[in-house]
Amino acid sequence: MSRPKSTPFFSATPVFTRAEYAQAVGRSPHDKTLTVMLDQHLRAGNIRRVARGVFASVPKHADARQWVVDRFLAASRLRSDGVIAYHSALELLGCAYSDGHEVQIIASGKPGLMETADLACRFVKPPRGFTPPDAVTTVDRLGQNVQVTTIERTIADCFDRFELAGGCEELFNSLDLVARLDAVAIMRHIRGLHNAAAAGALGFWLERERTRLAVPAAALDDLRTLAPRQKRYALGAKPGDGRFVKGWNVILPTDAVERRYEGL
Repeated sequence: MSRPKSTPFFSATPVFTRAEYAQAVGRSPHDKTLTVMLDQHLRAGNIRRVARGVFASVPKHADARQWVVDRFLAASRLRSDGVIAYHSALELLGCAYSDGHEVQIIASGKPGLMETADLACRFVKPPRGFTPPDAVTTVDRLGQNVQVTTIERTIADCFDRFELAGGCEELFNSLDLVARLDAVAIMRHIRGLHNAAAAGALGFWLERERTRLAVPAAALDDLRTLAPRQKRYALGAKPGDGRFVKGWNVILPTDAVERRYEGL
């Protein structure tokens, strides 16, 4: 079972791919012996399968059937180019108001929801202007590196697709937890998205938070050039339940403008 190599690898690697295990034990990822070795460890309860080709190490004396796998770490290993984004990025960066149900991953390949016994993962095709390594940073998760969008890219993407941020209320409550940002970087990302309504909604938020976040006036002036030229609904606002935001040409949900959320 190649215990001398497998045991330290499992101890140091909470979640791993077949290829990573193959490298650790000096085998080819396509080696049939590797399959036998993994099957033996699965039966012994040393590891559990998260998805095809992805496994989680089980600590000694823990029950593999009940062991809770870290969902962010597991999701980050499902596709080789996966980058955690949207609300999940807010969670990893410590800026989410509440926990999300699914982990959102920007990755090539077919978009859609994948559900396993351990997690729900939503794959999202790369948005416009998304060109790693720009706008991607690395965070430590249980001793392993996880790729996640930067706070500036995350904010721009969440205004672009607010439904992936948990909705308008969750988005603004989460943004209250953002302590600092690079206005130049966020301008670059929102410009690349080519979404005027998102730019107008972002401008509304940045203008409101300009003192707290030290947003330069020049950045707001630049952002106004990206806002809609005519009134546009944004962030899920609907006729009869929206407020026009002067200067940004967007109609936002009334609660977002007046901040009628819990505790506010």
